[in-house]
Amino acid sequence: MSDLTYAARPYARAIFELADETKSVDSWTDMLAFLSAVIQDKAMVEALDSPKMTDQQKAELVAGVAEGHVNAQGKNLIEVLSQNDRLKIVPAIFELFEAYRDEAAGIVEAEVISAQPLTPEDENKLSAALNKKLGREVKIVSKVDESLLGGAIIRAGDLVIDGSIQGRLGKLATSLSR
Repeated sequence: MSDLTYAARPYARAIFELADETKSVDSWTDMLAFLSAVIQDKAMVEALDSPKMTDQQKAELVAGVAEGHVNAQGKNLIEVLSQNDRLKIVPAIFELFEAYRDEAAGIVEAEVISAQPLTPEDENKLSAALNKKLGREVKIVSKVDESLLGGAIIRAGDLVIDGSIQGRLGKLATSLSR
């Protein structure tokens, strides 16, 4: 777990609980998505890294750019994060918030790493099979890693299925060396 994720976890949990309680999950999703994009902007990164800016000036800068995209609670979040020198963790907060939202909705994200891009048909078949196996709705996030040679590696929560040719060759080499 990265330091950013570790630092972001309590903020993301608190925001999700507030959003869930006040039935404003969609609103918070939009605000956090926007703030995440703002914080990752190259010019914003440079401005926030400036030692000449105070925490208050950083908060005002971010809030000014986000004007119209965040409500009063969003502005309070910007203030708190700025005071604690944590504005850079907004993307991690957003990522964790989305994970909490999906978990509450019974959705699990499955990362599929394959040697070649998956076709929509492959994704649908894989999603259906994982839905059946996990008993939950599965959201597929696919990545390509040509070093796998063929097959795929699937990660869904604690479940890891290594069906790659590289993985199979590694298992074969281990069993032969015994």
